[in-house]
Amino acid sequence: MKTLCLSATVLKFLLGAVFVVSAVAKFVTIDAFEVYVYSFGFFNLGLSFIVARLVIASELVLGAALLSGRRHRFTMLMSVLYLLCFVVFLVYAQLIGRTDSCHCFGELLPFNPTQSLLKNAVLIFLLLVAWKWTYAQWAPRWWQALIIGLVVSAISLLFIILSLKELFMYSLVLLLVMTIVLVLAALPFYRKWFVTATLVAAPVVALFVLSPPDSWLFRGENQMYDEATFYQSIGVSDDADAVSDSTLAGAEVLRDLHLDEGRHVVAFFTPGCPFCQLAATKLTTLYHRHGTSLDQIVYLFPAIKDLEAVDAFYEATLSDEFPQRIIDKHLFIKITRGTRPLVLLVDNGAVKASYSYRDIDEDVVSSFLTGEEL
Repeated sequence: MKTLCLSATVLKFLLGAVFVVSAVAKFVTIDAFEVYVYSFGFFNLGLSFIVARLVIASELVLGAALLSGRRHRFTMLMSVLYLLCFVVFLVYAQLIGRTDSCHCFGELLPFNPTQSLLKNAVLIFLLLVAWKWTYAQWAPRWWQALIIGLVVSAISLLFIILSLKELFMYSLVLLLVMTIVLVLAALPFYRKWFVTATLVAAPVVALFVLSPPDSWLFRGENQMYDEATFYQSIGVSDDADAVSDSTLAGAEVLRDLHLDEGRHVVAFFTPGCPFCQLAATKLTTLYHRHGTSLDQIVYLFPAIKDLEAVDAFYEATLSDEFPQRIIDKHLFIKITRGTRPLVLLVDNGAVKASYSYRDIDEDVVSSFLTGEEL
């Protein structure tokens, strides 16, 4: 019996480490995770940013609670309920045909919904075992909590380095906050309600400070691009001195789109650009909510040798069959000034707004797609 209880206690700490690693893995690829949340259409873009961070913060708090050994029954109950909520979500994702990564471990360790369901089932079983057999009254002393925090932080950082081939410094700060919370939770005053509330709030606040939602920081509709080249390329400018003929080689592809008629969302993407893929996923979700015609959105790619990469781009971003064009790479670079992605809202040949990835404004784009005045 003693061996069983000891094994269950160790298992509880290992499960806490899994929660922490999962949270940090989502954090280092948070751009992809927040777009994944948005892609289901449950929340608007700004709220999706917040929900994504609250999910990460919840995992970090639960992981720290499991590692601290405090409030055993409540912590185990909340951990099981948390995973059950994701089981329901994953079943829904499976039913609607989503097969892309569910971002359980961010983009560092992809799991499709079926694989993640199996993983969660195993974790729930192990949590129930730990709940039943762990020494409920035992908790590590402050120095033991410090060692546990440092070991879990080292494992998390090693996982990041092996996956990304680099160290994401903000993750180091987040893990430091988690370790401090563990040490403070091991001290006698942890029972006071305001101390517990502070320890729970600390990882949440740290997460929002280290990675504020884009909607809090990026606002504007004036991403820089070469206006003269673009207008002459689509045939609405006759300024012969604006750009050279060599730069406009291949511009007939743009003129054939008739961007001087009606409203169009024109997106300049390169297939291998991660932020282009995230922007395309945003546009796809926006279209599903507010669009009326596939012709409203057009993707422009530079001429490349591997055209199969464009098909892979559509598949990876779950994009509908929006019209696409391959344009001369020199013209592409000239118009975008090397910025990728570049998204233009074009109304009868006039650009009403221009965005990169982070400053795409859902309200403005949705109003544009539905024909409202900007």
